[in-house]
Amino acid sequence: MAKNPLVHTYAEVFIIESLTLDDEANNRYEGKILADVLRLCGKDPKYYYFRTKDELYMLADLYRESSYRFLHLSCHGDYEYIHTTLEKVPYLEFATIFSGLLKNRRLFVSACDVGNELFSEIVVAKNRGMYSIACPTTKIFSDQAVAFWSAFYVKLFSDNMSYVKNDSIAFALKRLCDLYGADFFWFWHHSHNNTYAHQAIYGQYPNFNAPRRRASKGRVSSVGSVASGTAEAQPIIPPDLAQKAAQGR
Repeated sequence: MAKNPLVHTYAEVFIIESLTLDDEANNRYEGKILADVLRLCGKDPKYYYFRTKDELYMLADLYRESSYRFLHLSCHGDYEYIHTTLEKVPYLEFATIFSGLLKNRRLFVSACDVGNELFSEIVVAKNRGMYSIACPTTKIFSDQAVAFWSAFYVKLFSDNMSYVKNDSIAFALKRLCDLYGADFFWFWHHSHNNTYAHQAIYGQYPNFNAPRRRASKGRVSSVGSVASGTAEAQPIIPPDLAQKAAQGR
């Protein structure tokens, strides 16, 4: 099947998610909930759960074939790595996996500490012409993330179901950062002079980050330590895709 040209995109959200075994056992599937919210808004999101780097390679190909404009990644992270369930992916390798696939597209990452200039610069270097990147700069809790991203997409698509502007994204991020006490890194492309700009958006009311017993999306312990006493969840990957991933790329 011939692929659509890179410039041809749909205003839809392609969600990929990879969490810890503990998250799986406790049913903390933020991305899956987000997909349900988007369907309620009349959108047609695609949702895939993955556990390994090889599966991420396969999902990158599926994302390209979908021609969806928005890529949403729900995972754990830190200042150097994107975490999958069983592995860590350095920023550069993540950017390489999606190299050339994000032109005329937007990337939203729901993971602690990934909102930084290094991550954005590395991803854009492999994807000149991509529209924007938005990620949390600090710790974000799972319950907070579900509410934040659900409200974010509802706001964007209530304004326009088929076209989203940088100004609309920046406005929504600022309002929601104030509401949830979240801090975000916003990186976008200026089409008129073909340059990139970035901005740190700080929430005004950080009450939601008060310490309490909640699951965050930040650094996680080794797989061996989180696996003890937890039940495995079945990755939501098509059988043929999982088979290809198992064979390597």
